[in-house]
Amino acid sequence: MATTALAMLDQKLLPSPAATAGFGGSDRLSQEIFSILESKFLFGGVAPPDLGACSAGRVRVLSIDGGADGGALAAAALVRLERRLQELSGNPDARVVDFFDLAAGSGAGGFLAAALFARRMPADAARDVVVKNRKVLSGRGGGGLFFRRPEAAFKKVFGDLTVRDAAKPLLIPCYDMASAAPFVFSRADAVEADAFDFPLWQVCAAACGVGPAEVASLDGRTRLRAAAAAGGGGASAAVANPTAVAVTHVLHNKREFPFASGAGDLVVLSLGGNAGSAALRPSSSSLLRIAGACQADMVDQAVSMAFGESRATNYIRIQGNGIAPGETAEAALTERGVESVLFRGKKLMPQTNGERLDGVAEQLVREHHRRLESKTPVVLVKPSATPRTSSSSASTLITVSTNSSDDSP
Repeated sequence: MATTALAMLDQKLLPSPAATAGFGGSDRLSQEIFSILESKFLFGGVAPPDLGACSAGRVRVLSIDGGADGGALAAAALVRLERRLQELSGNPDARVVDFFDLAAGSGAGGFLAAALFARRMPADAARDVVVKNRKVLSGRGGGGLFFRRPEAAFKKVFGDLTVRDAAKPLLIPCYDMASAAPFVFSRADAVEADAFDFPLWQVCAAACGVGPAEVASLDGRTRLRAAAAAGGGGASAAVANPTAVAVTHVLHNKREFPFASGAGDLVVLSLGGNAGSAALRPSSSSLLRIAGACQADMVDQAVSMAFGESRATNYIRIQGNGIAPGETAEAALTERGVESVLFRGKKLMPQTNGERLDGVAEQLVREHHRRLESKTPVVLVKPSATPRTSSSSASTLITVSTNSSDDSP
């Protein structure tokens, strides 16, 4: 097998020494070798699709992790981002949703994505909800005002809103116990039919692993049993980082994103959680947190590799590297950013998380102004009143449970 692998890397495929100069030397070489092997496997030696950016503009994607911190770091990052967007755009009423084309969130990130995109909630108001209900959003059961019925926190925020009511594409993954498979709540599917539309408060409760055991669509045809949190973020451990879900949705949903053909056509902001200090005593909850963190980092590394050299500008990952007890989530924004590197673990970046968020805000505002002057729409969002018969997830991820639950509202 080793001989075969070496044979694949013949002289015409190997990068020249000049190509590796000035770009980290062996790091550049390792990445190019990995890319060559991957291309061989995926495309049979044929050149992979062109990843150059299209002239129409870039699709702006917001991805928010669940995280064992209950979304605290992501919420703080969104507050800073929104304030910076307001300053740069000159519009004090600007919201995060105005500068993104799609949001994906798992666990607490699902709540934040839904609050911003369906309620048009200001980022600081969403952060306040996260702070007051941190135990619920981290999947650790009740707390505060909602101890007996933790899902009441979501019902109070969303009321009768459903997935279809999101202003822009929205994706919230969870884990369905009935089919032992992931399930993605999608606005694209919800617009298509009531069988794919769900109350948002139930969706967020399912993503965090609290609330009703069974979640049913508006017409009752689609049902799933959400995984319980199991004492600390277990519900979102299987889909902790939804970035890959978001990128795949954009690249395969040509109705809404007609010009997105590769990584170069996207700008992705991925908000992670804070690693914190792991529990020294082994327990089911600590192992679940480790599993979730591992999944998030693996997705981060894979997506980063897909963006290649454009990852410095087109893919921005914000995550904490552990905050000392007693410090706030805002403290992580003053720390240097952390990057997950293939085969190398994590390394500190020269910029702080806050500085990187400011850079993203500048990109988003430039893209916003460019679109105002362009006659070519980058995104064609389906209106909720016009169903269609095409979806990127309905044919593969919709599962139906024949079992019912007495806890279903």
